[in-house]
Amino acid sequence: MSDTLRTSRPAPARRRALTAAAAVVITALIWVIAGPVFGVDIRVPDGPGSTTTSELPLLNVVISVAVLSLAGWGLLALLERLTPARARALWIGIASAVVLVSLLGPLFGEGLSAGNRLTLICLHLAVGAVLIPGYTRGAVRS
Repeated sequence: MSDTLRTSRPAPARRRALTAAAAVVITALIWVIAGPVFGVDIRVPDGPGSTTTSELPLLNVVISVAVLSLAGWGLLALLERLTPARARALWIGIASAVVLVSLLGPLFGEGLSAGNRLTLICLHLAVGAVLIPGYTRGAVRS
């Protein structure tokens, strides 16, 4: 029976790869729904305090979410090696803090429409909502 359970659950690396892919897919769907479907001109502030914005292409969203997902995975793997007893809790704390800090741009950025701001907030929250529980599911528990 234990062999059946072992083979029916994805290995941690596979689970995390699927989680990273899910984060990319969900953010791409949000971008497509907001942009082409609802007509939101998806833009980002050019920098802190800037009143100008630049277009946010889908390819940039996909690449940045993929890179961020892999960085998060790498951080969790590093924490699991260095602090196995506290890796899960540390990663949840760090990842949650990163999500909160990432919201500063969409929340306080100048030159964003309401629809644009809402889209950016949804993109940031979706990444956190997928990666944090997805990666920690198989992590070492403290």
